[in-house]
Amino acid sequence: MLQCGSAPKHSDHNNTPQGGMPAPEQSPVTEEGLLLNIREGTQHTNRNMEADTTANNILASVKEQELQFERLTRELEVERQIVANQLERCRLGAESSDTASGR
Repeated sequence: MLQCGSAPKHSDHNNTPQGGMPAPEQSPVTEEGLLLNIREGTQHTNRNMEADTTANNILASVKEQELQFERLTRELEVERQIVANQLERCRLGAESSDTASGR
């Protein structure tokens, strides 16, 4: 029953914030839309994180390959020096044997 000057009483106290004004009702369609937006935002964030992870993995792989390339380049240069020294010794040996034999 309403008395003069009093507001109707609500049985749902969860819909009234502390300020005394009732919160706007969300229709199920709006709530589903909000949930859909949240899910899409989460999926977008997950895709970004996956893309970042993939990019970081590729970068780490490239850096690892660069280090391997540098190591192999150094090893190849050492081998080249060894072969060059062996060739020089062979030439010197051939020249000295030519000189000794009188050629």
